[in-house]
Amino acid sequence: MIKTGRVEFYDRPTAWGLIVGDDQDLYVIRGRDGRGMAPRVGERVSFEPQTGTDGKRATEVRLVSRGLTPLGREVAPAGVRPLR
Repeated sequence: MIKTGRVEFYDRPTAWGLIVGDDQDLYVIRGRDGRGMAPRVGERVSFEPQTGTDGKRATEVRLVSRGLTPLGREVAPAGVRPLR
């Protein structure tokens, strides 16, 4: 069952982070997402939830949408300049 949520925290050196699911549960991320890229705080993602001995985990993490800037605008992909 695929769920969606938002990346709350991600530490690149250890490849460990947290997703807050739309169900308000916390899910642990380990490693990189399906694009081979590190998720960024604020990104909306979809994932497969799994329960292990150490709690809930998010596997098969995929980007749904980029996060919002402090001004409430969607972050542009790398290399893309916003229109002015």
